[in-house]
Amino acid sequence: MTTNRLKKAIIAHLEIVKPDEDITVSDATQREQIQLPCLAVGIAGAERHSVELQGVQKCQVEITLRCHAGDEAEANVDEWVDRIETALNDPSEIKALLDEGIRMDFWDYHGATTEWDGSVMETTFTAESWVVRV
Repeated sequence: MTTNRLKKAIIAHLEIVKPDEDITVSDATQREQIQLPCLAVGIAGAERHSVELQGVQKCQVEITLRCHAGDEAEANVDEWVDRIETALNDPSEIKALLDEGIRMDFWDYHGATTEWDGSVMETTFTAESWVVRV
């Protein structure tokens, strides 16, 4: 599937640029228990772009950084968020990691929001991508 190929490329990109070696990068739909801190990559939705652009899918990308409250004391989580945002603002590296069966024509990083769920901090980064099979 096109969305799975996009997700794999984003995961590979984040593995390279993650701000700390202790951060696990994974598919958000992975059913295994994942140690925190982690970056979970998911495609929240995909739809046809338009009738004029046959085969182009608009994909809503969500990347969530999860860490315990204690992680914030040990590491500078604000710096982690800044480094992840910097990496997501440059789509050229994600495009370079796509395999030959898919092409990304558009990447628009939307920003990040942070929420607390008990003792776990979740920062969700969102972006929109237009991808097509070639």
